[in-house]
Amino acid sequence: MSTVVPRIGRYTVEQVIGTGAFATVYRAVDERLGATVAVKLLADNHCLDPDIRARFLDEGRALRRIDSPHVLRVYDVGETDRLQPYLVLEHADRGTLAQRVAGLRASGWRPSAHDVRALASGLAAAVTAVHAADLVHRDLSPGNVLLRSGIATGAGAGPDGGGGGLVQPGERLLVADLGLSKDLARSSGLTVAGGTDGFRPPEQRGGPSRVDGRADVWGLSAMVVWLVTGQAPGTDPLSPADVDRALLDLGLPVALRQPLLTSLHDDPARRHPDAATWLAAVESALTPPPPQAPAAVGPTSLRPVWVVAAAALLAGGLVGAGALRLVDDGNVDVADRVGDARLSIAGPTRADVGTTVTLEVTAEGVDHWAWLMPDGTIYTDRPSVQLRTSSAGTAQVVVVAVAASGERLEDVHDLRLVEP
Repeated sequence: MSTVVPRIGRYTVEQVIGTGAFATVYRAVDERLGATVAVKLLADNHCLDPDIRARFLDEGRALRRIDSPHVLRVYDVGETDRLQPYLVLEHADRGTLAQRVAGLRASGWRPSAHDVRALASGLAAAVTAVHAADLVHRDLSPGNVLLRSGIATGAGAGPDGGGGGLVQPGERLLVADLGLSKDLARSSGLTVAGGTDGFRPPEQRGGPSRVDGRADVWGLSAMVVWLVTGQAPGTDPLSPADVDRALLDLGLPVALRQPLLTSLHDDPARRHPDAATWLAAVESALTPPPPQAPAAVGPTSLRPVWVVAAAALLAGGLVGAGALRLVDDGNVDVADRVGDARLSIAGPTRADVGTTVTLEVTAEGVDHWAWLMPDGTIYTDRPSVQLRTSSAGTAQVVVVAVAASGERLEDVHDLRLVEP
């Protein structure tokens, strides 16, 4: 059992608030400022180990480089008479995220879309700030995310009123414990295994491998999956069906599964490239699409639509260069099956002018797809679209996607419009 140290430097210790293999964290009072702080003291049996000592002090230096209300601040660094280095940190008076969720679940609480947004936005803000300092956190986990009271605004802040949610009124999330952080500006990015069980990305589970910011993006998805399923994804891998069941049980959009599992991919190249892109995908999945107004269509040629749509899709980064291609005569080169991936449009091929037509897509083995409408409108990831016909002629609707192999899939649906 830890013995409370009465004083550490000019800080009067009140109680132990956390213990670990290498250090103990105390709540203390700064006698000069009268402020409550947290003092992290390196264990006596490790203070003469040069490697452990250096890593401990590196955490303080890393925290000093980051300017974010969602990353724990370091106020001071010192050393006791026993040569034990310590860090003086911002005091997070509401405990850890792990403690908060455990307490809420015990009372029957279930996470809402607001809770997912609060967690995702706060964590993404913290990770963005960490990466801006050329660091990778490498250990995002419920025990390393803290909650602090005080006026909170913006990402990861509690609602203006009410209570009982994950982040309560006036609170904010804080990411802590940069003891495993990787300084990309001073290293090759190679690292060895490390992190918290269940929350380690694949590249941190084995021997030396290259780690960059996408390891933290994996951690972001892992944290949200843990929140909605109660399971750490690195312990027992979850199938898409497992995630779907959890989302449906909570009344959350099943569309959330896609951004979460995308960034849990074993291959970092297949994940979202950064925290901002990940957050945008999560928020989009949580936002119900606006009511879809049927597009009015009349006679049209396919070539202008492809020129507009290809430019928009490539600029937006939905598919890679070369995924959309016109053949010389202006027609689309169609390939709707690549390996196990399949893409096809179902719906009528003939309709009366003045009616509304619904087309549905079958998309197997692809993560995203896009509808290219005759009027130049582009819809992404919608299972169906509607067209309101306005004049006789032929309209063409195209759906495009990219298979896991990187090859393109396209299907074209011709709709003949006739006067009733």
